Amino acid sequence: MLRGVILDLDGTVYLGTEQVPGAAEFVSLLAELDIACLFVTNRSNRKPEDVAAHLREYGIPCDVEDVLTSSQAAVQYLQRGSAYVIGEEGLTSELEKAGFTITDHAPDYVVVSLDRQFNYDKLKTACNLIARGATFIATNPDKTLKGEHGVTPGTGSIVAAVEAGSGVKPLVIGKPERLIMDMSLTRLGLSANEVIAVGDNIQTDIPAGANAGMKTVLMLTGVTRRDEADSGSCRADWVLEGFAELTHLVRELASAA
Repeated sequence: MLRGVILDLDGTVYLGTEQVPGAAEFVSLLAELDIACLFVTNRSNRKPEDVAAHLREYGIPCDVEDVLTSSQAAVQYLQRGSAYVIGEEGLTSELEKAGFTITDHAPDYVVVSLDRQFNYDKLKTACNLIARGATFIATNPDKTLKGEHGVTPGTGSIVAAVEAGSGVKPLVIGKPERLIMDMSLTRLGLSANEVIAVGDNIQTDIPAGANAGMKTVLMLTGVTRRDEADSGSCRADWVLEGFAELTHLVRELASAA
């Protein structure tokens, strides 16, 4: 029986500042059916409390405990140490809250995420620190983000620059790796066979859920088109146009013995 849904955000629940039609009604339905919902996002540049507030603006019930970002997952995985950060407040605040020292002097880690002020000097610093022994961490590999004004470069574009400049591949924390999904299941207190993972990206959301043992739903509301549905490393269990179809599916799964 279905007891939980892991729901992606960018391209699934919203596109930029616009809600995907039916998202609020779907999350309310989950509450009515007593199905847990956890919003899991590769985006690392916003604090969990800001994400929760954003969702509430759409009429989507959400507490900060209902959000797991790749920044939170990175901090949970790394636990302690020092880091040079290419990123924004959502990442730096989580690191500082966990007691990390943020420095460009012999850090344990170089942590790369979305940074809209990224420049050549930051790239040069990151590459040199990695060459001197810092462990290269990427919060996620999403190369692009789709919003109401089109596509913009994502974390993966910056990660690719650091990887090219340093010659070192990063340890990736977010989707498509299963690490963030395993953390999600722990947060929910559920097993993989009780949860479905829902997202719009065939390259990240779907393999992450599958790698963690969950059934997956590809939503054609964001970056992946229907003709790209078979282009990833694995296929989604269901490919749906939007929340109307997802609502029907969840009702079926919730009522199954």
